[in-house]
Amino acid sequence: MSDLTDRLYLPSATHAPLYFPDYKTTRLRSPSKDLILIPERLGEITGPVFGDGDVTSEESDMTIANGGEAIGQRIIVHGQVRDSNNKPVPDTLIEVWQANAAGRYRHRNDSWPAPLDPHFNGVARTLTDAQGNYEFTTIKPGAYPWGNHHNAWRPAHIHFSLFGRAYTERLVTQMYFPDDPFF
Repeated sequence: MSDLTDRLYLPSATHAPLYFPDYKTTRLRSPSKDLILIPERLGEITGPVFGDGDVTSEESDMTIANGGEAIGQRIIVHGQVRDSNNKPVPDTLIEVWQANAAGRYRHRNDSWPAPLDPHFNGVARTLTDAQGNYEFTTIKPGAYPWGNHHNAWRPAHIHFSLFGRAYTERLVTQMYFPDDPFF
């Protein structure tokens, strides 16, 4: 196996297997063939680079918009980005987005009839510091119905997008709340 393949297929004690036949999603989505490495181009290796002037500290607060404060339980979400060797990763661009306290996204395709909060923008971004730390100020998002099955509700969650040294190095994931009744 290549170095990349070795890193992607870590021991099962570290990660769940990519293919788990009892779970329908992995049967449909897991790779059936070996990985194909695509050569990196110069732009993917050298940039983009985000600096302190590109992302401002005000962009990490979702609770103040249009001259007022957002409705909902104010929370601070913080953490640290670490690499596969458990070392802090500085200057990582982190973008987050979420629904408001009523479970509504500020997005034209969100048809859930919950009210929009004019003082909550629902998006933020920041860069990790020299130790890989980050922090966002937001409100606890609300749950909302979704079409998975009859009367299904999506638990409260926050979407995360982390960019590595290039746009091709991106992780998109979600953070849930352990006390959520739908979790």
